[in-house]
Amino acid sequence: MKDTPKYLAIAEKLKREIETGEYQPNDQLPKEFDLARSYNVSRITVRNAMKELESQGLIYRIQGAGTYVKERNLMHATVDSNQLELINLKKYKLKLLDFEVGQVIPKITEALNVQPYDIVYTIKRAAMATNKQLVAFQKICIPAKVIQGLNMEMMESSIYPLIQQKLNVKPAKATREISLVHADQDLIAKGEVKGQVEEKEPLLKWLQKSYLSGGRAFEWNETYYRITKFPIKEAIVL
Repeated sequence: MKDTPKYLAIAEKLKREIETGEYQPNDQLPKEFDLARSYNVSRITVRNAMKELESQGLIYRIQGAGTYVKERNLMHATVDSNQLELINLKKYKLKLLDFEVGQVIPKITEALNVQPYDIVYTIKRAAMATNKQLVAFQKICIPAKVIQGLNMEMMESSIYPLIQQKLNVKPAKATREISLVHADQDLIAKGEVKGQVEEKEPLLKWLQKSYLSGGRAFEWNETYYRITKFPIKEAIVL
């Protein structure tokens, strides 16, 4: 019998410490360097352990601020499809910018647990205010082997009810990372928002990874909010 991988053993120990209350909700976990030294392992091993805990919905990360324990009532909650939507669709209108079906890009491969030759849907959308101003823009990647049959006509409304109705499956959980970034030419070009977002404009980036009930990742979602133009409470449904 093979030994348990070190990262899983560390993840299991931290999980027990969370479940027994050694770490309380919203407590910050030790830094990656400190955990690596404590367990006498590499930082990559610790990083993999943290990814495992995050995939189980036990922790959340805030870029530049650390890793924290999730509230217990959020760990096992059923996710309503509206909770996954990062755009307030009652207030803003979605506009499809691009829809492609092609091979996965390298940075998405591990996150979605797909192979480099697998096919993914890549969806780029903008959220527009009633005065036609751009509120936010997003890029969503969905593996075709997990969610089949998506098309352009579906992309100007919420995709989550469609997934639920089409496959008779319900999203179980999602993890989110929030960070402040500044728009550069590459982001503006790839986001297809040239002329609408200024270079060096501050943007609030939300990175969401969503999972089905069996733990299968089905979505990678990068959404960027123009926080200097629109109050964040108007742009996000919490």
